[in-house]
This record gives sequence, structure tokens and C-alpha cells, in this order.
Amino acid sequence: MLFVVRWQIFVDFLVLAAAFYALLRWARSARALRIALAVVGLHAVALLARHLDLVITSWLLDGAAILAIILLLLIFQPELRRALMRLDSVLQRWPRRLSSLSEGNHAIAEAAFALAQARVGALIVVARRDSIAELVDGGIALEAITSLELLEAIFQKDSPLHDGAAIIDGDRLLKAGVVLPLTQRRDVPGFYGTRHRAGMGLAERSDAQVIVVSEERGKVTLMSGSKLQQHMADRDQLITALEQVQSVVRESGASRLRRYLLVDLGLKLAALGLAVLIWSMSYLASGTTIRTVSAPVEFSNVPAGMEITEQSADTLEIQVRGSPWVMDSVSLGKLIANFDLRSLHPGTNTLRLAPGTLDLPPGVAVDRVIPDKIRVVAVRSETRRPQEK
Repeated sequence: MLFVVRWQIFVDFLVLAAAFYALLRWARSARALRIALAVVGLHAVALLARHLDLVITSWLLDGAAILAIILLLLIFQPELRRALMRLDSVLQRWPRRLSSLSEGNHAIAEAAFALAQARVGALIVVARRDSIAELVDGGIALEAITSLELLEAIFQKDSPLHDGAAIIDGDRLLKAGVVLPLTQRRDVPGFYGTRHRAGMGLAERSDAQVIVVSEERGKVTLMSGSKLQQHMADRDQLITALEQVQSVVRESGASRLRRYLLVDLGLKLAALGLAVLIWSMSYLASGTTIRTVSAPVEFSNVPAGMEITEQSADTLEIQVRGSPWVMDSVSLGKLIANFDLRSLHPGTNTLRLAPGTLDLPPGVAVDRVIPDKIRVVAVRSETRRPQEK
């Protein structure tokens, strides 16, 4: 059996591994890792059943995998929406405006600790790259410059906007009185109220930073992502924490490559293992479908001053083997038997099919070729040079 290694095979494998890594990373953050692995496992077993010609079994396993995917879509809608929003932010041509952040951070920090000292609750959202428009509700548009006085006025107890959140983008206070989504986590501290749960709910669904001021305890908490919340000791610590996330760290190409390779190393190795399993079962397992195709004979790299006067066959009958779904998804009608004649010599030459003669799609191999060899007669053609001039 003849199998040709093509660059498309490596591209398919890398894409498959990247897809598995993205799936596992999302599943870990959404706490759906077991369901995601179950979907992959069902698909792998379905491929194995298909190779063994267990038609009904493969249908049932494929159906179970589809049901598991539907279950993911129904149960983890917020997490899927967050992933799509992150993808949208990555695809944006230009990053969001981050000018005048220093003045805004100082105003936020001063207001947060002034409100904490006065035991006034507050909820301040600092937007970053992810759009949060689909995650929040209501609010009054302000479109004002962020300042200590404005934030203090919004969160006074007699203000009609004090129960909601203030949304800040750069140095602009966009809206106030906004309703945030509540977290669904169960490991929330017992002393956290609705304000803290709302801050956690938005932070774990986007890359926004949320500052929560506790009315009862007079504490300032910074929430970012799904990691543990940070209780700020003073104004300077809060400013530093905000600027660390907002600043762009410049690093060398080697350190960036090393960070990309080593981050989430366990997930990347698991994705590679799953890709090897699925890819090998799809392409390397012995196929059960055999087809015969006619391939015209073509010659390349014919030496200068040589011409072919006779050949024993113009076409080859090629028997190829592969999995049924692979054979149905590739086009074999354009298959060409291309023989490299760079070592051609005058007289009779015997040519046999070799790796590279046929540009076979991935997952398709040659079982038999009729005829298994062809003969070509070559002569020197000195008379062609003047004609070519």
C-alpha cells in the first residue's frame, strides 16, 4: 500500500489540535470539561465503529455526541456568549481607546475609598477590550469625564442611580444605574451581598474590572476574571492594580514564544493527544472502501535535448483504498500520475509508481496499479534547438 505524505495533512493536524485546545480551555473555564471530553470520546468511538463497519453503532454514537453538544449549548449559554464576545474583540481591527487612563484611575480610586470611608456602597465597572453591552441592562447615559465628584454624587444614598453600577471606558463615564448579571458560583463568601455577586457575575463573563465598595464593612474589592477577588488596602494599591492590567507589556519574541508554548501546558498536551487519536483513526486506519480510477500519465522535468518517442501506456488504472466518509469527501477525478524524468537517459526507460507520483488526498492510499510499470523510449533531439530559437 502506497501512502503519500502531503503538507495538507500537517495543516489538518495543527488545526485539529488548535480546535481541541480551544474547546478544552473553554470547557475548563465553563466547568464543562467532562461533557466536552465525553463529546470527543463519543466521536472517537463512532469513528472506530465506522471503520469496523458497525453502522448502527456508529449512528447511535454520533447521535449521542450531537445530544451532548445540544446539552452544552443549552446549559452553558452565558459562557458561550462570553466566548463569542471575546472572539469578536480579538477580531477587531483596532483596539479600544485607552487614552487618559491615568486620570480616570486616580478618580476611581479616590472615589472608591472616599465612599468606603463614608460607608456608602458602590459598584464601578472599568471596561476593557470585551464589549459588555450584551451583558448589562438599563442605566442612564451620561457620557461625562470621570471625576471624584461625579462618582460620589452618583452613589449617594439619596441618588436615584446609587443601586446600579457605573460604567467607565477610558476617561469617560458612559452610564450609571446599570444592572449587572449575578454570578452562578456556589463558592461565594457568605457576607457577600447582591452588589458583590453582581460584580463577580460581570467579571467572570468579560475582561472588565469591577470595583465593589461594601456599605456594611467599608472595604474596597477589585474583581477581575474568575480568580479570587483582591481586597484593596489603600488608594495607591488600587491604582497600581488597575494600571497593571491596562498597560501593554513589551516582551521579546523569544519570551513571547516561550510563554505561548508553556502556558496551559497540560491542556495543550491533552489537545495534542486527542488530535493524534482522532487524526490517526480518521486517516491512518485501514479503509474498507476500494475504488478504481483512471489517471492520465504526465511527465515532468524532462532533460533539455531529450524527447519521448514512445510510451507503453497513456493512463493507469489505480485502485485506491480509504474510509467511506473520506472517499465520499474527496475528489479523485483529477488524479494525475506524474512521473519525474530528470534521470531520463536515451533508450528504453522503465518507470514505476513511487511516493510523490500521485498527489493523493489525506486518508487515501494506493492498493494496486495496472499496469504496475510503464516503458518510455527517449532519444536526443539535437534538431529541436534551432527551431526553439
